[in-house]
Amino acid sequence: MQVAVVGLGKMGSALARHLLGQGTEVVVWNRSPAPVGALVAEGAVAAGDLAAAWRGSTAVCTFLADDAAVDAVLLAEGGLLAAPPPGGLLLEHSTVSPEVSARVAEVASARGVGYVRCPVSGNPEVLAAGDLALIVSGDREDVDRAGPVLERIGASASYVGGGEHARVVKLAVNSMLAGSAELLAELVVLTEAWGVDRTVLLPLLQRSALGSPFVHYKTRVLAERDYEATFTLAMLLKDLRLAHAVADAVSVPMPVTGLVERLSEDGCARGLGDLDMMALVPRLQALAARTPDVTVTGTGDGQGGGRG
Repeated sequence: MQVAVVGLGKMGSALARHLLGQGTEVVVWNRSPAPVGALVAEGAVAAGDLAAAWRGSTAVCTFLADDAAVDAVLLAEGGLLAAPPPGGLLLEHSTVSPEVSARVAEVASARGVGYVRCPVSGNPEVLAAGDLALIVSGDREDVDRAGPVLERIGASASYVGGGEHARVVKLAVNSMLAGSAELLAELVVLTEAWGVDRTVLLPLLQRSALGSPFVHYKTRVLAERDYEATFTLAMLLKDLRLAHAVADAVSVPMPVTGLVERLSEDGCARGLGDLDMMALVPRLQALAARTPDVTVTGTGDGQGGGRG
């Protein structure tokens, strides 16, 4: 089986390596060349252009940063959907708005391409371990056709309906993730202010009713004060804004999501946007006049940081 991976950020590169490790033939394309070269050295084949990504591929998988990247790579002149082969299969894994996804669906349908919306829950480490959870929607026939590829990508694929349902579910999941991250940050900063080291707190949380895969894989990050991003605070903010737009479209209030959105904005204003989402910890440390785990360069406005 040959699979093409388009978009070689952290997740796209991790997907390509995961597929290579399973013996899949992998074709790669990216707007900047460095990730392509690294993967070619590991056994992937570079696509000279986006049209070449389709040739011989069972499916093309795209992992892109945002709506603008999807527009540029899939829908623009010379993009992935400019001249696809009839019967091609597109698996789109990005966390993007239902609106841009619907535009992709319209073009894909007009050009005879099966389109599976397949955002994911998990980070590059989870993907590499084969434990990724896939959130899938689209025409059931296309999803069934994508089954052999989906099985190679993740541990589970949950079909949530037709159309853009997977986009909405993914944004809802990330809203809960954001709330969990902020509460975890508050627990760490509060208990350390009272003299309880986080290396005591975090294992306790894992063993408690609050234990979760999220707490588990953030334990090492927080214990080592390692804020190298698997998912940046700026990307979290982008997703929370998308989640709010989805909620506004159906008049559903999301007060907690709105609060964490404001806290994430404040963290980005403090120079923490390119760090891991758990940079919510040093943001709160700075507000509490405690020594932050990493340098906090901006001032922000403390929005959402008071008692309310």
